[in-house]
Amino acid sequence: MSNQKGKPLLTNREREVFELLVQDRTTKEIAQQLFISEKTVRNHISNVMQCICKKGDKHMEWLG
Repeated sequence: MSNQKGKPLLTNREREVFELLVQDRTTKEIAQQLFISEKTVRNHISNVMQCICKKGDKHMEWLG
């Protein structure tokens, strides 16, 4: 899924983090699996939530 300018709404890493998050993985588990820090995981989650929560935008389509 991409925006009107053709830019993906989420980076590949944000998508990976989100997919693990919806599998009920903890921040620590996601960080260990992706070899990144827990702070980076939290940043990615924040970016994903901002994308999902934009008022007036119809970006929920990528969730399926």
